Amino acid sequence: MNKCFVQNNDSVSGPVFSEDSVSREMELIEKSPKQYEWLSPTGELFVIELPHTVYPPREDTDFMAESLSRLGPGKGRKCLEIGTGSGVLSLFCHRQGWKVSACDINPYAVASARGFFSNNSAGDISLFEGGPGPSEDGLMEQWAGQGPYDLIFWNMPYIRPSVDDSQHLGPMEDAALIDTSKTNLIDITLEKLRSSNLLSQHGLGLLSIGETFTEEDINDLCSKYGFASRIVNQLTFQDGECLRIMAFWHPYARFPTIHREVVPSTNSELLNEKWPIGSSLSTDLQTNGRGRYAREWTSTPELLACSWKIGEQSKISPEILQILCGYLVKQSFESISHSNPNCRVLLKWPNDLILIKDGKWGKVCGILGESVSKGNNNQIVVGIGINISDGGKNMDAEFPIGFADWYSDAITKEFLLTQIHSRMAGLFESIDGIPQSNFENVKDYAYDAIEKGFYACRSILYRNEKVSFQGIKENGTVNLVSSNGQEFVCNETEDLTWLFI
Repeated sequence: MNKCFVQNNDSVSGPVFSEDSVSREMELIEKSPKQYEWLSPTGELFVIELPHTVYPPREDTDFMAESLSRLGPGKGRKCLEIGTGSGVLSLFCHRQGWKVSACDINPYAVASARGFFSNNSAGDISLFEGGPGPSEDGLMEQWAGQGPYDLIFWNMPYIRPSVDDSQHLGPMEDAALIDTSKTNLIDITLEKLRSSNLLSQHGLGLLSIGETFTEEDINDLCSKYGFASRIVNQLTFQDGECLRIMAFWHPYARFPTIHREVVPSTNSELLNEKWPIGSSLSTDLQTNGRGRYAREWTSTPELLACSWKIGEQSKISPEILQILCGYLVKQSFESISHSNPNCRVLLKWPNDLILIKDGKWGKVCGILGESVSKGNNNQIVVGIGINISDGGKNMDAEFPIGFADWYSDAITKEFLLTQIHSRMAGLFESIDGIPQSNFENVKDYAYDAIEKGFYACRSILYRNEKVSFQGIKENGTVNLVSSNGQEFVCNETEDLTWLFI
């Protein structure tokens, strides 16, 4: 098969199949079924006969099975496989003790899977015809059964078709492999799962995705619907094509997520041992908020202050932690649908976000990472303060202040809190059965944003002498060079004066 990624814009639901495609489909239907064998991760050999119009077990099936096996026994929990195809993954989950439901848009797949389940003592698997897509027949319950589910997985169509691809399978089998939606099936699926509460509060979703989407794209899509997300596995085919497994879940669902109108300091409160790792606290007003070096935080008329207690598993220094979280906030800003094209959001080393708009600039967000050690117990907290609006009042501060509504009139505290909460969980939360985050990938993105912040600054002074940015080091310090060519390392932002305008 010619595996290529060409965006189709001809129709909402995908390319219009020609008369030749229909004829090919009829020829495939009339052929005798073909027998396949599939070896599960537990070593059980599944033997199945499939019509030529049903997608057989292949490398991507093995790939998804590997991630499913990491989750361990189902113990009677409910799972849903979307696009069951041959049915081998549903049967594997059934063998692992899950209470399985499955669906597929291909009626031939549904019919063959039903016989396959019956022949393998799994007739209690609930099987439905249909699935999420640009359009669907009937109500969601018609294809999804009775949720919510503790596990939802889909070996998704991940290839963008080329209009001149003459080596397609039949249209029905194409549907198992090729994403023909005009938008994308990930967005469509997440929207349906969220709006219908199909994923249980402590549930996990797994989707196989192609290389069309970057990790940033995936985080944007998931946080849009309030899901945390993480790339948990990757497979590279011989032709160089890449397939990945994306996990998504409700962020920090097992931990306290508290909002209070007034708090002395969200960081100070969470540093108390009574709060478990994974807890978060937000407020509209801090009476004793602070920044670096215990400086008083200037409270603006409309403020969002929030803190998260993260685990030591991150193994990241507070300096780098602040950079990573600053990048997450920057991504949260930039994910809003409508923003002011004349306003830029920049990550200013090491822990501030600034906005530049109409010849003025100001600090819109500060990030503070803190830790307290008591014996072998190390409490790590990240605090984020964001100025939403000036409320029509003049602010008297030692430095320029920016406000989120410069960037977008539609931005709200609720939007930013949902975005940041989802992204923090995607980066730091520990979930049974899935690997920890690849912090190096996120650090690369964050360091790139730091560099852009330096380059966007018209002039930088180090102790009143003009300097140029040379690069950021692995430990988060920066290399600078003076006007006379002297190179040095700076580890303290207090020594720098930033002149953005």
